[in-house]
Amino acid sequence: MPKGVYDHKHIKPKTYPADMVGKVRDLYEAGKTQHEIAAELGTSQKVIWRLMKNHDITARIAAKRDQAGEHNHMWLGDEAKYQALHLRVEAARGKPQQCDRCGTNDPALRYEWANLTGDYADIDDYQRMCVSCHRRYDAQRRAATGELTSPVRRSRQMPEKKTINVLSLFSGIP
Repeated sequence: MPKGVYDHKHIKPKTYPADMVGKVRDLYEAGKTQHEIAAELGTSQKVIWRLMKNHDITARIAAKRDQAGEHNHMWLGDEAKYQALHLRVEAARGKPQQCDRCGTNDPALRYEWANLTGDYADIDDYQRMCVSCHRRYDAQRRAATGELTSPVRRSRQMPEKKTINVLSLFSGIP
C-alpha cells in the first residue's frame, strides 16, 4: 500500500495549554495575524498555525491590510521622487477628468495634475489641467521665476556642448 494513505493512529496531535488556546482564539478574533500572535506569545507562526488547526480555529483568507502611506514597506516619505509625488496626488485626489483652467472635459484629451508653486509634497498644491494648459502654465511660471518647473532628472540632463572650430578641421586641405 502507498505511504500516507492510512491514518497514523500512533501519532497523536500535540495538545496545547487551554489558556494559550484561549488567548490565540481571542487575539485572532480581534483581527491579529498569526505572525502578530506568534510575536506576542514568543513563539513561531507555524506553532500558532498548528495550534489553530488542532483546536478547530478557522483561519481567515489571507488578504492585504492597510498598506497605504507609512504602513507600506516601500514608503520613502520626504525622499520620494517626482513621479511618486504625482502618484500620491492621483491616489488621494483621483485621476483628473477635466481642466480647471479652460473648463474642457473632452474624454479624448489627456489631463494631468499640475503643481502650482513647486511644493511637490503638498497634495493640495496641484490643479487639474489639460496637457496644453499645463505646458502653457509651466512656460509662464518658468518665464516669471526663472526656475525649472519640475526637478531635474539625472538621466535627462543635457551633456555640455562641445564647440568645434570647423575651420581648423580643414586647415590641412589645399
